[in-house]
Amino acid sequence: MTIETISKNEWLKLFKFKNISYNTFLNTYKVKYSQSNKLLKNISKEKKLKKDDLETLYFYFVINKKTYLENFFEKSLNIDYDYDLTKIKNLSLNNAVNSRYKNLIRNIYYKDLLFYTQTNIKGLRPFLEVIIDLFNNKLIDYKLITPCAISMMKKNIFSSILSGFYFRSSILNPSVIYTLSKKYLKGSKVFTPTLGWSSYMYGFLSDSKITHYVGTDVLKNVCSNTKKLSKKMFPDKTVDIYCSQSELLDKNKIFMSKYRNFFDIIFFSPPYYKLELYRGAKQSTVLYDSYDIWLEKYWEETIKLCKKVLKKNSTLVYIISGYDKNKDMNKDMNNITKKYFKYKKKYYLNNTNVNFTDHKKANEVIYIFNKV
Repeated sequence: MTIETISKNEWLKLFKFKNISYNTFLNTYKVKYSQSNKLLKNISKEKKLKKDDLETLYFYFVINKKTYLENFFEKSLNIDYDYDLTKIKNLSLNNAVNSRYKNLIRNIYYKDLLFYTQTNIKGLRPFLEVIIDLFNNKLIDYKLITPCAISMMKKNIFSSILSGFYFRSSILNPSVIYTLSKKYLKGSKVFTPTLGWSSYMYGFLSDSKITHYVGTDVLKNVCSNTKKLSKKMFPDKTVDIYCSQSELLDKNKIFMSKYRNFFDIIFFSPPYYKLELYRGAKQSTVLYDSYDIWLEKYWEETIKLCKKVLKKNSTLVYIISGYDKNKDMNKDMNNITKKYFKYKKKYYLNNTNVNFTDHKKANEVIYIFNKV
């Protein structure tokens, strides 16, 4: 019953580290476009790249490769630290504060977060796919040879380019969940209609007043890891995990007999429709392909479930985002919720991101409702 994690050495073994000369770099690396790949040497002439531009690319793509990958691991995947949330001194609803507490989740699910999860935003490639192409396959994504990217490399902010230009699945910091539970929510029994890459369980059960956690998800590896992690971290607390679609869970007689009118708190950050496309045939965005049907079949049915299992005068909390300028998701989703719950208040979930990427300006809001 062990949880698979990745060590620094295992992370580095994913990549190739053969030194090549500057001339070999120019003659073998290609630039990847959506329809074709073109030799860097030829593209440099078309784009009129200067010698110092090409030398900058050579430095970051070849010479500095191992240093970048080591630094990435230390910042984002290293779990050699004390991840006891109760030791946090400054509780915050800023997703970027106490960021090291994301590392345990990032490490366990690095393939899901960096490679397998996709997005419907056109031209936004998964982060790990891009760096494997770059460092192993001699394929440079076309965005990395733009004047903006080269200028930033010359300012020594290469890591911000990769983080900003490419897609990494979002994680809700367990410290944000812990903050919500400690400062804003009452009760001891929690249900989450998604598992949030195990971060919801981690955050809630770190609060001493939470004694019973129940969650559901359609990703089998997330269900399995959440069970394992809960037994390792919180062996004295009650945890029940269902591998099921939340919108169908009210058909589960065992679940409903145990948990009707049971929970004090329901919390989750639902899929932002197609901002993040997860693996699996049972994902809501796979089953309900249009936005209106998704609202009806996934969102409203999940909200109905929440009403059935939440105790009277207890709290429903969720985080949603207005990332899509063509849809008012906050309004649409909240209007459905207001049919079953009473709106109470909202808080803004703060994020600190590189400021040149529109796809990361999610405008996330924490909404709180009561069951009356």
